[in-house]
Amino acid sequence: MTRAVHQLLPVFSYGDAIGGATVRTQRMLRKLGYRSEIFAGLIDRRFAGSAFPAADLLTPSALDPGDAVLYRLSVGSPLARTFESLPARRVLWFHNITPPEYFRQVSETVAYWTERGWNDLRRLVPRVDGVIADSSFNLHEAQQAGGGAEVPGWVVPIFDVARLRPRASHPTAPPTILFVGRVAPSKCHEDLIRAVAALRATAHPEARLTMLGTADDCTPYLTSLQRLIAQMGVGDAVALTGKRSTDGEVAAAYASATLFASASEHEGFCVPLLEAMAFGLPVVAHDAGAVAETIGGAGLVLGTKDPLVWAEAFNRVMDGGDLRRGLVAAGRRRLGDFDDGHVEARLREALRGLALSAG
Repeated sequence: MTRAVHQLLPVFSYGDAIGGATVRTQRMLRKLGYRSEIFAGLIDRRFAGSAFPAADLLTPSALDPGDAVLYRLSVGSPLARTFESLPARRVLWFHNITPPEYFRQVSETVAYWTERGWNDLRRLVPRVDGVIADSSFNLHEAQQAGGGAEVPGWVVPIFDVARLRPRASHPTAPPTILFVGRVAPSKCHEDLIRAVAALRATAHPEARLTMLGTADDCTPYLTSLQRLIAQMGVGDAVALTGKRSTDGEVAAAYASATLFASASEHEGFCVPLLEAMAFGLPVVAHDAGAVAETIGGAGLVLGTKDPLVWAEAFNRVMDGGDLRRGLVAAGRRRLGDFDDGHVEARLREALRGLALSAG
């Protein structure tokens, strides 16, 4: 009999995809009848009182026989060893990790922690009771990393867009293409810059591009993007600061944009695609990782980086008509696959498969 299913993660951050998923998961676990707390190595001050230090899990009274701990793996952390040593049922929740090769030229620090994350994954998979992932892409990567170990797995896509208070978008002039995501080489901001330059040179000379997200430890990449913007002559049309935006600023960007675009080359799920759909924005994205799986046919998925192809895709969506209306409607339908009822059923199935019954 399992009375508690707790969550453990390296960093419990407000406003990011994993932080939002952690909160929503806790709410669902409690609704399903489990005691559930959140433990983290670092806790955002806005979550003060809502989570406990990871070290608290090591106290003698923290875990009862039959309790379980879900470890959210998205980066390397000393907590992986803590998780390994816990006297509990251990379940790995894999959010994917960007390959370190993307960072070797821009940040030795990020490259180190991503490589360590993959090493943690390889070590943990054969030692856990099961794996949960946001997508079948992530689940497959985790099982492959485990060297073919027979570890049961489930796909439970949990994310949270409620904090943004979605509403129907009302695009403003000039037409604006929006991207939301951290400034990192794997996100391929340069491809969006080139595509918008091509769009301005062909069909929409007034088009703009807004890219929201923090540069974190990837300042050299941000600098290279700013250099490219100047070289392409689109300095007055591209907004890119690399600074953190508030929820209100992100929501306002979604609500006023014309479409959402992502040229990212590595995505384990990509919550911003669904955030865009929640605001009624059509989506154009590069076919990489779990992107097509996440979109589920509710957006344009391109298999090329040719800026002229992207420019034409933008043009067709921006000009309205049946294509735009169809994409917006498909996005709304796709969001229904992630409502509480559907996701709770998947989570319940995973917990039953792990023989984790609520007390």
